[in-house]
Amino acid sequence: MKKILLSIGLIGLATALLAQTNLTQKYQYPISGSIEMIEKMPGGIALIGSSDGISGIEAHSNEVKYTYTKMGKIKPEEMQIIPNTSYIILSRGYSKLVIDYITGKEVFTPAENGWGAIMSISPDFSNNTLTIMGTTNKGGYALGVYNLNNFAKIGMVEFSDKKQMGVYINALTYYESEGKLFVRTEKGIVCIDKNKITTDWVYSDLDKTSGIIKVVADPAKGEYYICESNGKNHYLHKLNSSGNLTTKKPVKIPGMPQNISLTDKMLYTHTADLKTTFIQFYNRETSLPLWKKAFAIKGPVFMTQITPNGLVYAAQTGAINTIDLTSGKTILKKEIKTGAVYKNVILLPNDLVFYLSLKDMGVANLKTGEYIKEPAKFKKVTNMITAYDEKNDRLIVSTGTELYFIKKDGSNTKVMDLKFKEEETPSKIEFREKGILIGAAQNNMLISYDGKIIYESYYKAPGQSLAAKIALGAVTAALASQSVGQGMAGNQKDSRQSSQAASGLGGEMSKKFRATEATKNHLYILTKLDDGVGLVKINKDNGQKEAELILKDKKPEYKVDEDFGVLYYKKENKLIIGFDLR
Repeated sequence: MKKILLSIGLIGLATALLAQTNLTQKYQYPISGSIEMIEKMPGGIALIGSSDGISGIEAHSNEVKYTYTKMGKIKPEEMQIIPNTSYIILSRGYSKLVIDYITGKEVFTPAENGWGAIMSISPDFSNNTLTIMGTTNKGGYALGVYNLNNFAKIGMVEFSDKKQMGVYINALTYYESEGKLFVRTEKGIVCIDKNKITTDWVYSDLDKTSGIIKVVADPAKGEYYICESNGKNHYLHKLNSSGNLTTKKPVKIPGMPQNISLTDKMLYTHTADLKTTFIQFYNRETSLPLWKKAFAIKGPVFMTQITPNGLVYAAQTGAINTIDLTSGKTILKKEIKTGAVYKNVILLPNDLVFYLSLKDMGVANLKTGEYIKEPAKFKKVTNMITAYDEKNDRLIVSTGTELYFIKKDGSNTKVMDLKFKEEETPSKIEFREKGILIGAAQNNMLISYDGKIIYESYYKAPGQSLAAKIALGAVTAALASQSVGQGMAGNQKDSRQSSQAASGLGGEMSKKFRATEATKNHLYILTKLDDGVGLVKINKDNGQKEAELILKDKKPEYKVDEDFGVLYYKKENKLIIGFDLR
C-alpha cells in the first residue's frame, strides 16, 4: 500500500485538516491485458485501454464493470464520444460500431443493421438522430438515419443510379442547408430531404476532381447554390427545385469557396486562393456578379459580416474596413490598421467595432476610422487565452506575460504582469465565486473580481519530460461550445447542439451527468514531495494544501476525475488502483 501523508501547513489549520478524509488507496482493478491508456469519461466512468481491449470502471466501485474485447487493442484515436450521451464510436478503417461505455454493450453494429462498410457516423442533435454513410451488405452506397435514443432506423437512401451518380460517392461527409442534406457523388450532388429521408433530385455536372464544395439552399423558393473547386478551376452552379442548372453553363468564381450565404436578393461568396481572399455577390435571379471584379483582400480573413452600411471585414493581416455593396469599394480610404492575427472581432452599435489581436486591443469607428480610446498595446504575447466574464460583461485576457480586464467599449485594465515559475504561461481561466482562477500545470493564482491577488500557488515539477508521458491519449470529443465573441456580443448558443441528446441515459446516469459540477473544488498537482513524486490536493478557493498522495514513481501514469473525486493510478502493468479524493 502506498504511503499517504496529510500535510499541515499552519498550526491554525490543523483541526480542520485532520477532520478531512485522507487520500487513501481504496480500490483495485485487475486488468486482463497490458495497460496502455487511462481515460476518464463523463458520468464517473473511466476507460482502461489494454492489449486485450477496453475495460470500464465506475468511480468509487471496486470492480471492473466489463471488458470489451471484440476489436482487441483500441487506440485513443479510434474512439469518439457522441456528446451528451453515454455512447462512443469505435472506428478501425471502415469498421465502425457504437457501444455504451457505461455498460460495455454494443448498441449499433454494421452487420445487424444491414451495413457492409461504414465510412462515417455523424450525430445530429437538432433532431436527435445519427446519420450513417457507407456501403450496405448488398454492396451499394447508402445513407441511413437512426434514432439516437434507441437506434431504430428512420430511413435510408441508396445511391444506386450509376448513370446519374457514377460509381462511388463521398461517404465521409455530407453538406446541410435548410432541411436538406447534400451528398457528393462521382458526377455531382444528391439532394436528400432531411425529414422524409427521400431523394429530391440528382445533379450530374460537377468536376470529378473537385474536392472543395459549399452548398446553400432556399427550398421555399426552389433555389440551390453549389460552389465547387478542384484547386485550379472554380465554379458556381445555380439549380432549381428539380436539380436542373438555371444558367447555360456554370458561372466562374475567382477562388476556392470558403463560405457562401444568401441575402434577400443576393448570394454572398467568400472565396480564396493561396494569397488572396475574394468577396463577391451574385444576383439570385440572373446569377450575374454584383461587381465587375471581385473585391480582393490580402491574405485570409478572420470575419466578414453584412451590415446596413455594407460588408465589414477583418483581415488577419490586421486591417478592418467596410465594403460598399453598391460600388464594391471600401468606405474608408485607409483601412483601420491594428495588430495582426485576431482573437476576437465584434461589431457594436453606433458603427463601432471591437477587436482583440495578438498585439493589441481597441474600439474604432467604422465610418471615420478613428479610435474611441487609445488602443491597449500588449508587451509580449507568448500564449493568449481569453474567457468571457458574463457577470461583468468583459473579457479576461492573459497574454502569457500580462493579465487584462477588457470591456467592449474600449476600456481596459491591466491587472498585473504575469511571471509564472518554470517559465510556464497560464493555460486555463476558471470563474469561482470568490474570484478568477488563473492556472497552469505547476502555478496557480486566484484573483478577486476587482483584480487583487487572493493567493498564489507553485509546486515544482517532478521532471521536465513528465507532461508528455502523463498525456496517455485523449478521446476525441466534438463538443459544441460558445465562443468568447458570441458571449461579448450577447448571442446565445444554439441549444439544439447541446440540450436534445441525453440518449441512452437512465434516470440514475442522467443524475450523474447533471451533478458533476459539485466536486470541482480542488486542484491536483504533480510535484516532488519529501518522500518521492506525488500529488498535492489544493483548495481552489483558498490555495491551501489539504493533503498529499505519495506515488513514489518518477513517471506515474494516472488520471484524475475531478467531477467524482477519484484518482486512477497504474500501479503495475495489469493493475489500476483507485484513490478516494473526496
